[in-house]
Amino acid sequence: MRSTTILEMKDIDKSFGPNRILHSVNFSLDVGQVHALLGANGAGKSTLVKIISGVYALDAGRVFIGGEAVSITSPIAAKNLGISIIHQELSLVPEMTVAENIYLGKERSLGASGLFFARSKAISEAKKLMQQYGISLDPGKKIRDLSIGHQQVVEILKALSDQSRILIMDEPTATLTAGETHQLFAVIRHLKSLGIGIIYISHRLDEIQEICDYVTIMKDGRVTAKGDIADFSSERIIECMVGRQVGHYFPESDRRAKETVLELKDIRKGDVLSGVSLEIRKGEIVGIFGLLGAGQTELTKVMFGAESCDSGEIFLHGSKVDINSPAKAKKLGLALVTENRKDEGLVLELGSASNMALASMGKLARYGIKRDGEIKRMGDSYVQSLNIKLNSLSEPVRNLSGGNQQKVILGKWLYTDPEVILLNEPTRGIDIGARSEIYHLLSRLADKDKGILVASSDADEILGLCDRILVLFRGRVVVEFSRNTATEELLMEYASGAKDNKAVKEVAR
Repeated sequence: MRSTTILEMKDIDKSFGPNRILHSVNFSLDVGQVHALLGANGAGKSTLVKIISGVYALDAGRVFIGGEAVSITSPIAAKNLGISIIHQELSLVPEMTVAENIYLGKERSLGASGLFFARSKAISEAKKLMQQYGISLDPGKKIRDLSIGHQQVVEILKALSDQSRILIMDEPTATLTAGETHQLFAVIRHLKSLGIGIIYISHRLDEIQEICDYVTIMKDGRVTAKGDIADFSSERIIECMVGRQVGHYFPESDRRAKETVLELKDIRKGDVLSGVSLEIRKGEIVGIFGLLGAGQTELTKVMFGAESCDSGEIFLHGSKVDINSPAKAKKLGLALVTENRKDEGLVLELGSASNMALASMGKLARYGIKRDGEIKRMGDSYVQSLNIKLNSLSEPVRNLSGGNQQKVILGKWLYTDPEVILLNEPTRGIDIGARSEIYHLLSRLADKDKGILVASSDADEILGLCDRILVLFRGRVVVEFSRNTATEELLMEYASGAKDNKAVKEVAR
């Protein structure tokens, strides 16, 4: 075993009942290494991480920390061994300060007793901790007053206060802006220089190739590839994850847009939308890029009649329309794939076929009675054409991966045969293989003259997929780019407000 290895897992097996989840998995983490652990949903990486963090017990195999065999029997045991996990959903108390959150549950170590918290000692110790790890935050500031990026750093400080040598980061940038991501990466690089090992889980290929040193890829509970990240192209990573060649990650396209199908003029809504005007044409994918809170969610909901606007006009094929409800939008040929698929797009306890039927019961029922045979045929068709992986059409969609849930939602709307498809953050929380499949599906739909709008805070997604790109800043469109003229740097400059309106007009021309 190498002296630089901080964590070594050998021949790890894990089963739940008759289902074997991990098959003789080997994994190692070096001191000062950022190690990407990748795999499609269901590949086994979450199970492996839960074994490392003491949530699950392994069935067979051995684990070594710093060269010594250990038994990780609980999360507390993992913490005592210097292992901490930072979940995608942060576990901070908003009304408490940075220092209080860092030392919450550790009050006695600060000299506190009972219900009394040694706040001054917590602030003093938090300052020392931040100085040690090169982090600059106000320890007396309340969590609710911090950006999401800084809240993520507080979670890291909580782990470091436990003397953690191994950090597991699960989708750490899922809700961060590009600027916050760069700040987080600066922290990660500093931790790496101090010898802390980091297991990094993400679906974002550009981030993985920027911040990680090494990669382990899993599929169906087995390791399919591992090595230095420099030796892995995006295409190779995807192929190792899905077990086959998938071609280009993003679809290639030389299509030309046709006539305008949907047009918005001067849409206003409180202080969220400030005079948005845009066109969606047949046979094109329009991208709306904006940082979180720029107004893209509200815009798509106004377009679909799920929210009302204060003023403005919407035209369909040149005729003014009043889209005052989702039912009216659907009747006019619009579909909306929302960013919150579990709360707004699916009925989690229903099966895939039943979910896909929800928007088309008029076609799938007769005299008020649903036609089960027709629903099954429709479900089978979309399971095959969209490559949805499931055990049966009646299996609750709650049990499906994020990518397969999103495909069920797409199937639901495709069965309505919409002219315009609106998608808000369409691949958030979806694995890389499923992302690529969705991108290619949207491209094929545009090739068939559908008008498609994709609202996303993922610059890589917008640049790789869209024919035309509009940037939204504080509820208004500030610039428009073609596929060939947009860059990530330009998108970020306009989305962050770094460019003024005069510069916007010049670039737009």
